[in-house]
This record gives sequence, C-alpha cells and structure tokens, in this order.
Amino acid sequence: MISAYGLLREAAAELDHLMRHSLKRSGLQMAMFELLLRLARSHGEKQRLTSLARELTVTTGGITRLVDRAENLGLVRREPCPDDARGSFAVLTEEGKRRLREALPDHLLEIDSLWMSQLADERDLVLGKLRRVRDNARRWPNGRPGLGPISPDRI
Repeated sequence: MISAYGLLREAAAELDHLMRHSLKRSGLQMAMFELLLRLARSHGEKQRLTSLARELTVTTGGITRLVDRAENLGLVRREPCPDDARGSFAVLTEEGKRRLREALPDHLLEIDSLWMSQLADERDLVLGKLRRVRDNARRWPNGRPGLGPISPDRI
C-alpha cells in the first residue's frame, strides 16, 4: 500500500514538474493555466470562485489572489453572483481564450508523450480509477476517513 501511494506521488510530482516547465514557454504558470482551462470547460465560460477554489484545491484567499492576477492581465473578469451578494463569478475573456489556445497545443503534446501514450489501451480504465480515487478523497475534506488499525499486510 505504501509503495503504491509512493509511486503515485512520485509520478504526479515528476509530471507536475515537467508540465510546469513546458507551460513556462507559453508564459503561463500552472495555476493560471488551470484556471483558464477550467473556465473554458465550464458552462458559459464562467464559474463561481468558491467552486474554482475547490477544483483547484486552493483556499478561498488563494483563488481570490489568482483571479486578481488573472484579472489584472485581462485574462478574466469578475461578475457578481445574482443568487449571493457576497459571491462572484470569474469569466473567461477573449484574451484569456487566446492565451489558452496558444498554450494548449504544446501542453497536449506533453501530456500525450509523457503520460497518455504510456497507457494506450488502458487509458479509460486508468482514468476511471483515478476519478474514483479523487472522488473518494474529496469525501474526507476535514481529516482521516477512519480506516481503523492498519495491519502489516496492508502496508
């Protein structure tokens, strides 16, 4: 169990490092790229900041700072939330779409060469398993899921 978790962490760290490096060529940092990508994939190319924070696994303060930077660069704009006076939406701008379109081709090539091409026929199976792990982890946002004692054979 520890080996599997360690391998997952190592693979994720290596891929993250390589992806960050490849994105630098486009002038976008990973967090900014992820913000633009999630907005582009959202209905109406907009999303509430609280939802973005959860998806990007950052604090509400972290998403506020990220959206502030994106807004200053003209990549997003804010819209008030009609249902909640305290809430707001981040909306992708034309400049944000342009920057994302510039960065995406190289990023997709990197993903394919570093990861997806290695999976070939197992791609859908692996993606399904990763979604299941992610969804299960999201059920425990405030601590340990209560696994009980861990026997040596599970290590």
